[in-house]
Amino acid sequence: MKKKTVYFVIIFILSISFYINEVVQLEYDVNLVEYFKLSKEFTIEENRLLKENQFLIYGGNINEAPLGIYYKENGQYMGLVVDYINAISIELGIPIISKPIVWNEALDSLARGETDLCDMIPSKERAKYVEFSDPIYSLRGLILVNKNNKDIYDIDDLKGKLIGVQKGDYSIEHLKSLNIDSDFIFTNNLGEALKLLDNNEVDLVMGDEPVIWYHIKELSNLDNYRILEKPLYDKKCVIGVTKDKKNLLGVINKSIFNLKRKGTLDKIHQKWSGFSSSFYEDNKYEKLKLTIITLIILVIIGGYATYLWNKSLKILVKSKTDELEITKNELQIAFNSMKSYLIVIGNNGIIKNINSSFLKYISMDIDNILNKKFECIDILVDFNNTYDSILSMDINSKNKILEKKEYKYKNRLYEVSIYPLKSELVIIDQKLIMIVDVTMDRIKEQKIVHSNRMEAIGRLASGIAHELRNPLGVIRNSTFILEDEYNDLDPNKLKALNAIDSAVNRSSKIIDNLLKFSRLTNDVEELVNLRDIIFEILQYFNKKFKENNIEVILKCSNDINLISNPESIKHILINLISNAIDAMPSGGNIEIFCDYTLEEHVKIIIKDEGVGISEELKEKVFDPFFTTKPTGKGTGLGLYIVYSELLKIKGDIKVESVEGKGTMFTIMILKRGVEYGNST
Repeated sequence: MKKKTVYFVIIFILSISFYINEVVQLEYDVNLVEYFKLSKEFTIEENRLLKENQFLIYGGNINEAPLGIYYKENGQYMGLVVDYINAISIELGIPIISKPIVWNEALDSLARGETDLCDMIPSKERAKYVEFSDPIYSLRGLILVNKNNKDIYDIDDLKGKLIGVQKGDYSIEHLKSLNIDSDFIFTNNLGEALKLLDNNEVDLVMGDEPVIWYHIKELSNLDNYRILEKPLYDKKCVIGVTKDKKNLLGVINKSIFNLKRKGTLDKIHQKWSGFSSSFYEDNKYEKLKLTIITLIILVIIGGYATYLWNKSLKILVKSKTDELEITKNELQIAFNSMKSYLIVIGNNGIIKNINSSFLKYISMDIDNILNKKFECIDILVDFNNTYDSILSMDINSKNKILEKKEYKYKNRLYEVSIYPLKSELVIIDQKLIMIVDVTMDRIKEQKIVHSNRMEAIGRLASGIAHELRNPLGVIRNSTFILEDEYNDLDPNKLKALNAIDSAVNRSSKIIDNLLKFSRLTNDVEELVNLRDIIFEILQYFNKKFKENNIEVILKCSNDINLISNPESIKHILINLISNAIDAMPSGGNIEIFCDYTLEEHVKIIIKDEGVGISEELKEKVFDPFFTTKPTGKGTGLGLYIVYSELLKIKGDIKVESVEGKGTMFTIMILKRGVEYGNST
C-alpha cells in the first residue's frame, strides 16, 4: 500500500508539472525550463555584448499604416511595429534607431548588413541569410478582389491570375510553396497595388491583413472590395537579425519574454487591434481545455486512490453479502415457484426481491434489477402513476393500502394486489405486489356477456315480432272484407284499403328481417347468400345511417353464395359497419363490395370516409382491449371479435387506412370453409 501511495504522489506531481508547463507554453511560447532561463537577469556576458553594440539599426516598412506611419504634426513615426521596437529597446537598455525603408529594400539592407534588425515571417528562403528570434506577434495574409469579381473565391482560383503585391512580400513565397503558378505585378507598397486593382490592371491584391484593412477603411471604399473568407496564411512574426549578429538573439528573446510577462505586448496588441484581430492570439479556450483535462486526470487519480483505500472494507461487505445471499436463495426457491408475478419493494421504492415469472415477463436478469428503484420496470411505473403513487406509499401512514385493483396495460388486463410485509427483525417495512394476467378470463367473460346479450335481443325481437303479427293479421283480414264490400261502389275507399294492405306487407317484411337478425345463437354451417345477409344487417342500422347522414353504397350481386356460419358472418359485418359509422361523425359514404376471386374465395370490402387510422396504430387494431374511443365508449373487443370469428370460419382480414381520409377492411373467406390464412 505504501509503495502505491508513493506512485500516486509521483503521478500527482508530474500531472501538476505538466499542467504548469502547458499553461506557460500557451502564455509565453516557451516551456517551463525556458521560462526559468528567460526569467533571469542579463548575464555578465550578455551585458558586455550590449555595451559593445551601443545602438542597433532597425530597418523596416514602418511607413505602411498601421505597422508604422509618419505624423507630420509631431515629426514622429507611430504604429504597431514602432511600438514593438521601442519596447524592445527599453528592455535591452540600448537605443534602436528606426530606418524607414520600402519592404523589399528592408530585406536587402538586412542581408547586406546595413541594418541589424527587421520584423518578418520566417521562411526557408529568408533563413539563408537571417537568424530568427522567438515569435512577437501573429500576422495573417489576405486576398482582396473587386466586389464584382465572380471568378475568385478560393486560393486554388489564383492559378493563372495577375496579382498585385508588394515586392518581397511573404505571400509570394507562400504561393510558390503551394505550387500555384500566377503572374505578379510588384509595387513599392500596398497602396499602389490597390490602385492597380481599382483600375482593373490586376485580378487581385495580396498583403498583410492590418495594412489591407487600414487602406480599405481609411483610404478607400470598403463596399468596392471583397475579402476571401479563408486567409492566405496565418503565421507568427519574429525579429530577424543578420548571421553575424545572431549572438544578439539571446538578449532579444529575453526582452520579448519579459514584454509578454509584464503584459506590455498585450497592451500594444490592444492599442492597434482596431485594424486587425490577428496581432494577438487569445489562448483562453486552450487554457480552459487544458485545465479541464488536468482536473479529469486528477479526479481519476483521486478516485482510484479512494478505491484502494476502501478495498479492504469492500471485502468485509462482500463476505456479509454472501451470507445474506445464501439465505435469500433458500427463500427464492419457493418464491420462484409461483406463476403469478411477484415483487417485493421497500418504502423507499427499492426492489428487494422478484420471482422468475416476473423476470421472464420483463425480459431482465435478476442481477440487473435487484436493489434498484421500481421505476426501472415500466408496468410498475405506469401502475404507480395511474393510482396516485400507491407503490411509494408509506406502510405506516394513515393511507389505506390498495388490496386489489384491476389494471389495463399494453392491451392486457391485470389484477394487482398489494400486501404489507412487516417484520419485527427488519426496521424497514416492505410490500409484496402480486400481479395476475386476467386478460383471457375477461375476454371469455366478455364473449359470454356478448353472446347472452345477443341471445336476449334475439328472444326479445322474436317475442315482439310474434306479438305484432297478430294485430297485423286482424288488419289484413279486415281489409279483405272491406275490399269485397267497396269493390265497385267507392274508388276512394278502395284506394285507402290498398294503402293499408301495402303498409301491412311492408311491416311484415320488417318483422321477417327482425326474426332473421335475431337468430345469432348457433354454430351450424349452411349455404349463405351474401347479399341477403348484408341487406338484413343494413336494415338494422338504417336509423343510424339517417341520423348520421351516412349513405351506403352496396355492390353485391345476388348469386354470391358460400357455405359458412351465418352467425359468424353477421358478427363480423355488424362490428365493421358499426366501427365505420363511429368513424364518420360528420357523415359520408360507406361502400360495401362483394365478389368472387380467382382463388375460389369470397371477398368482402367495407370502406368508409372516416377519420382513418395512423400507421403506428394499424398493427394494434386487432389486439384485445385496444381502443381509441373515450373511456366508457368502447371495450376494445370489437375488432378482436372480428378476428376471432374469422379464425373460426377459416377467413382472413387486412386493413388499409389513410389518416384523415378513411379506412378499408378486406375480408377473404373460402366458399367451402377450407383453411385460408392468417390475419394481416
